[in-house]
Amino acid sequence: MEPAPLGATEWSELGSMLFALWMVVIFIVLFAANMLVGHNMLPSFIASRHVPESLQKARLFFYACAIICFVIAMYFLVSTIQQGDVLQHFWPDYWI
Repeated sequence: MEPAPLGATEWSELGSMLFALWMVVIFIVLFAANMLVGHNMLPSFIASRHVPESLQKARLFFYACAIICFVIAMYFLVSTIQQGDVLQHFWPDYWI
């Protein structure tokens, strides 16, 4: 196998794939942060009376944000997998 330099199209596709992969990381972190606040911190603060009981309704907002972030992360993950075929152009042993 003779190594060949990557062209502009391969670099562009690799950049798109890397962008989508970073978006997966960002939205998974946002998902985890929203779940942590909505499912752990907020009920704990309400039980200890550090915040008013009326903030109990805000948990639904955090859960909704978490679900939206997770769905967006899965979209970018599927996009990353689909864009992964660019690797076969210059690296035929994909699973090594």
